Amino acid sequence: MKTKKYIKNINKTIEDIKSLPIHKIDSDVKLLKKVFDISYANDNFSLYNFDKTIQDELKLKLFTKLTPYSGSLSFLAIQILAANSIMNKNNFVKKEEYFNKKCGIAINHLRANKTLVSATKCKDGYKLNGVLTWASGYKIFDSLLIGFHYDNKEYEVLAPFEQTKGFKIIDTPETFVAQSLNTVNVKLENFFVKEENIVSSNPIGNYTKNKSLSKTIHYTLYALAKGAIKQIDNKKLKEISKDRLKNEKNAFLKTNDSMELDQLRIELFKTAQDIITTAMIAHGGKSILAQKDLQRYYRELIMFNSNGLNDIIKDLFVVRCMSN
Repeated sequence: MKTKKYIKNINKTIEDIKSLPIHKIDSDVKLLKKVFDISYANDNFSLYNFDKTIQDELKLKLFTKLTPYSGSLSFLAIQILAANSIMNKNNFVKKEEYFNKKCGIAINHLRANKTLVSATKCKDGYKLNGVLTWASGYKIFDSLLIGFHYDNKEYEVLAPFEQTKGFKIIDTPETFVAQSLNTVNVKLENFFVKEENIVSSNPIGNYTKNKSLSKTIHYTLYALAKGAIKQIDNKKLKEISKDRLKNEKNAFLKTNDSMELDQLRIELFKTAQDIITTAMIAHGGKSILAQKDLQRYYRELIMFNSNGLNDIIKDLFVVRCMSN
């Protein structure tokens, strides 16, 4: 019954947002905040209430439904779901308090082979120094999960996502897609974070290890391709595309091997790119109009596939390109 209610809430979100100017969500911060708040109010991000054995199934349903309407919304969903999951997995004492907040993440830099955000211990907490790059959801998220290194460990800590002493927003990069994410770069200068807000501490490399097992990007690439298939008129092309995509989905759902998931991500990207671009060609010049979905799907495909890349995945893409 709880599962049915969750799916019903996803459908309610779609009903609530589909009458809005969907194509403007990609560029309008206030509109993205509006649809994110709708999704949040409908408990779409409360997967921590479900047994872990069913969370991936529900996450696939969530992204399959939301992504065709707004990749920007799904990108924020990835972040808040990750923050909630990290709090839950680590039995963070204040997790219930922060489940009632809208939390983003700035932890991807932990996969770098050097320290980008360092800390010094002080009374009741830590002082952070460094630059946080690509922190999305400024003025949409209330809080930010920040990654840093201290004493040969990687930490994650929650802090308000706002300009304050030691937390200075230095720029908002212009992007060709999802400008509405309001992604910012932040300079941390002796920025104080409370000891009580530390969510986790693990050996350096833990984040990279867990990231390689995530299927979230697979879900979004799949969702974009599925959205494009719905707009294909040619029956034969539609059926062939459905079969190809179904095979890709079955492949990534049945494995939990990190190397295989990396390889399948590449194949899924190429399949989704094929489907979307062919659908655009079939639709002709009108497919590039701003209010049309296919051109947005194409841009969002690049956005999602550029997220969470490591050197292994980059090399696999290069090898695949050179082998064709």
